[in-house]
Amino acid sequence: MKTPCELVVGRILPTLRASVVRELSGKYRMKQSEIAKKLGITQASVSQYLSATRGGSTKMLEDFPQIMKYADEIAKRIVAGETKYQWYGVLCKACKEIREDEHFCRLHRISAKLSGCDICKKH
Repeated sequence: MKTPCELVVGRILPTLRASVVRELSGKYRMKQSEIAKKLGITQASVSQYLSATRGGSTKMLEDFPQIMKYADEIAKRIVAGETKYQWYGVLCKACKEIREDEHFCRLHRISAKLSGCDICKKH
């Protein structure tokens, strides 16, 4: 059985992180090494996000378009010079909003093989 948090960590956050990397690289022309430093990840991870060999499920972006809204907000904050401790709250806000989404609840019920579960709506 998987908890909603495990689903977020395994599928939503990698897609969000990949989207932030693409925003910083494409829209803001930030170098891979600088992105890595700002996000606290390796340059190799940034490269993998950009080449779509890591994270960034297109299906997750289709199912949860709000991921792009949060990726854009995080990228703007990073470019504005905020530290990760200042923009972490956006991640928490994204997690909460997505977990309350009916589609996420259905995805959780399927992935966790649950029936009649509504825990996503209660927390």
